[in-house]
Amino acid sequence: MLKQKRAPVLDTTKMSLLCEVEGMCPLCHCFLVDKEKITEEEGKTVRVFDVAHIYPLNPTDHEIKILQSEDKLSKNIDCEENFIALCKICHKKYDTQKTVEEYRRLVEIKKVLNKKRAIKSIWKDQELHSDIKVVAETIGQLGDPSSDESNLFMKPMKVIDKTDDTFGFPNIFKVEMYVRFYFVAIQNSLKNIDKETPNVSDFIRSQVRSNYQLLLLTGLNQSEIFHSMIEWFMSNTNIRDRDKSEILISYFIQSCEVFSNDNAE
Repeated sequence: MLKQKRAPVLDTTKMSLLCEVEGMCPLCHCFLVDKEKITEEEGKTVRVFDVAHIYPLNPTDHEIKILQSEDKLSKNIDCEENFIALCKICHKKYDTQKTVEEYRRLVEIKKVLNKKRAIKSIWKDQELHSDIKVVAETIGQLGDPSSDESNLFMKPMKVIDKTDDTFGFPNIFKVEMYVRFYFVAIQNSLKNIDKETPNVSDFIRSQVRSNYQLLLLTGLNQSEIFHSMIEWFMSNTNIRDRDKSEILISYFIQSCEVFSNDNAE
């Protein structure tokens, strides 16, 4: 059998793969750039990683046999969906001593990375109305959240009734706490925004709901959606305080723009 010739890997693809693993080998967690080794051009770092094929481009008879029932990440073996950045040591070991377990491990790692890439693509196309920052600032200006006016005992539906087993009790506890203490304040803040610009709050709710539906279509579970929407809020609004973003998402969970009873099992 003739061996397939590997297509050149563009520098942009290499950098994309490096960013994908956040500059660290996903197997041994060593750094994939060496800042100590400086090239002739000042300020350049040296890449100490390889672009590895997860499913081999030219599998040996042994590899064909052990991987015959395994999933492939792409029909095209020589493409970015089947590439991953590995340090040179891990790459050599993987290519020469491949096992089914190691292959499955890399496939699962790459699936997670591909999922993150899909989420970031959704972020790029899904903007969030700037007035949500006004609401976030309101959270920071609140006094004691246990005051009578801000304390909400959730009804008619508790957060636990809107979520499934993938959400997890720690997330349920956190969201219920945030809803109880901040729901009324956020609701009032949105009403005040509407007084200045009618229907902005409805527009924000529709944006949040749309983003949620898109994340749902990617196959994320509820915990993944929750954390992805937190990151979306932070990246779209310059909200630096993660707690504020969590509080806002919790509000939209309670008001049913994120999750609802028909999603729970």
